[in-house]
Amino acid sequence: MSPRGLFVLVVAVFVALVAVDALFFEGPGATPPPTLVPGTTPIQRIIVLMKENHAFDNYFGTFPGADGIPANVTLPDGAAGTVSPHWINGTSTPDLPHDRADMVASYDNGRNDLFASVAEASGAGLGNVSVGYYDGRQLAAYWSLAANYTLADRYFQSMLGPTIPNRLYSIAGQAGNLTSDAVPLGGIDMSTIFDQLQARGITWRYYGDRSLVSQPVPLYIPHIAADPAMTAEVVPLSQLMDDIASDRLPSVTYIDPKGEFPSQLDRSEHPPGDISIGESWTMSVVSAVKASPMWSTTAILLTWDESGGFYDHVPPPQVDSWGYGFRVPLIVMSPFAKRGFVDHEVMDHTSILKLIATNWGLPPLTPREANASDMLSAFSFPNGTLARASGTGLSGSATPGSVPPRATLVSPMAAPEERRADSFLTGHGAGPRAGGGARRAPSRADTG
Repeated sequence: MSPRGLFVLVVAVFVALVAVDALFFEGPGATPPPTLVPGTTPIQRIIVLMKENHAFDNYFGTFPGADGIPANVTLPDGAAGTVSPHWINGTSTPDLPHDRADMVASYDNGRNDLFASVAEASGAGLGNVSVGYYDGRQLAAYWSLAANYTLADRYFQSMLGPTIPNRLYSIAGQAGNLTSDAVPLGGIDMSTIFDQLQARGITWRYYGDRSLVSQPVPLYIPHIAADPAMTAEVVPLSQLMDDIASDRLPSVTYIDPKGEFPSQLDRSEHPPGDISIGESWTMSVVSAVKASPMWSTTAILLTWDESGGFYDHVPPPQVDSWGYGFRVPLIVMSPFAKRGFVDHEVMDHTSILKLIATNWGLPPLTPREANASDMLSAFSFPNGTLARASGTGLSGSATPGSVPPRATLVSPMAAPEERRADSFLTGHGAGPRAGGGARRAPSRADTG
């Protein structure tokens, strides 16, 4: 091929790639003002901000009033010794093993005692890292949010496994048979909350960036990736602050800051990212929303997709063949959120779906969602408390004897008679336990 012909070919390929990228990521000017559909509560907008890879005990294990790290805990370190939870003097750690096999092993049939052994097997010293925790000295803003709004200490990742399956639970109430971040070629199809919202004219948007090895989770769903009307709502993260400033956030917003570049690791807080940078980025988003006219009718759900291999002392109840997985933090922020409240009700990522469904009258996508807590325990609305939805949290068993085998695919939109749980949680989870090494209570000044 001649040099001129090669140049023409390269230009053509570049133009084609730009066109394909534009199909999924249009610029900020393409976003119209949102139309808001009234819900059954005063909440008109729900914002889900899901970060990466920290267990509850790793961030809030010494938070006053929460079920925190017990005193005198020791775990085998995998090298004929033991380790104990300790304060991390810094804002970054190495990445820890956290795939499904690692988490199943750490769970140890409900004993929750092999985190350090699993980590140490991947590298000398990682066992000690796995039982480290941060506190209000590094996470002053997060601790202030928790002190001023609602912190949930019985919020579990949906399955024992890594990022992509857990993020699928947050949008679809299931992960199919996916147990890793290796999504099959061609994707994995299932009904999602976005299908329900789109069909009912309820506006939504998913903010997230493509990277070398991942993309925004909705684009792993073939029927979404093939629908221009839906891919138009999957936009780059760089558009977020402009949309907040111009009051263009839709009724339901998902914010996904994950990625593997150093700046993305910092932003998402995925180890070895710097959590102080990630916290600062989160607070820029929260502060922008709170400074906008939309704040008066908005709820922000700040959570983490999975525990990242870090120790958590609460054995996750096993409600089906996949989970729950370990506890992760959840902070509920809203003018309607209970102030200074630690919520002990059992929840998981499908509770996000249940709250959206409760607010806009949507049917459950899966049995897991049908029986999930609806998060209303975190809110106090004017004129009394809204009646709770039917599911109030699956109870399950924390010591099932063995982790069940792989489940069959849950059929999306199962018939109502298929949406049964073995049992329901009728009250709150176990009350707070005394934390190890109690810290000074954070300032109650609102940092948002």
